[in-house]
Amino acid sequence: MSTLQLALLGNGIFSLSSAILIIIFKNKVANWFGLEKSIAFLIIGLCLFYFSYSIFKELKNPNPEAVFYIIVQDLIWVVASVLILTIKPFGISALGNQIIAGVAFVVLFFGIGQSVGLAQTDNVDDKGMKRLNFERVVNATKVETWKAISDVSNYHKVAPNIDDVEIISGEGEGMVRSCSHKSDSWTEVCTQWTEEEQYSFRVNTEAEDYPYPLKYLKGTWKVEEISKDSTKIIMEFEFAYKRKIYNLLIHPFMKSKFNKICKELLDNWQIQLENK
Repeated sequence: MSTLQLALLGNGIFSLSSAILIIIFKNKVANWFGLEKSIAFLIIGLCLFYFSYSIFKELKNPNPEAVFYIIVQDLIWVVASVLILTIKPFGISALGNQIIAGVAFVVLFFGIGQSVGLAQTDNVDDKGMKRLNFERVVNATKVETWKAISDVSNYHKVAPNIDDVEIISGEGEGMVRSCSHKSDSWTEVCTQWTEEEQYSFRVNTEAEDYPYPLKYLKGTWKVEEISKDSTKIIMEFEFAYKRKIYNLLIHPFMKSKFNKICKELLDNWQIQLENK
């Protein structure tokens, strides 16, 4: 079990236990806090019950975007607790304040654990290098499939995140091409080209006008023959962010967006190859 899953599990168990305790003993809990009405605690208990469900739902295969929002909710709880302890707006008893502080500390602990785990999502080494892989089996020969995916000068016709491609120089390994999307543009160099097998492009992220928060990005495209008329397309992207904090703040949303882009790209290739 990963760091992220352990933190989610702990948070889920703590939230569910707290929800059950508050719902069943809402009147007693209200007395602990020095308050007469227990309806607010019933509402809090029900909210915690749903919150624990949202955590357990992500436990097996955590969705980075969903986990990010779980962390945000934990942070809101901690901040709200600090405000209550500082401003003291409800006349809560000393015991109640101690409970609020203790719960906030536990929530903060799990929030930090989830943040550390989320930042490590898709890591392939301890330096923050990440990798995303995508595959699709198409009903086409290896030769036909290679011809389609290696048409790098027309990549923009199938890739939804690229508007135009221009080959600046060379062909095969050493080729330099320019890509653009809306007002952004960048250059890429082909670092590997094995005919009818695979090729790789490394993006020039060192350029001053490179528009994205990455310090390294390389993409590799491969074809593997499954049978005479069936081929697997494999895409592998290795990248690293310019700042470590981006692993937490940007990666959950970038991964979600990139998944959609690559699915559409593979869909377009599949349509192109199978509807001839």
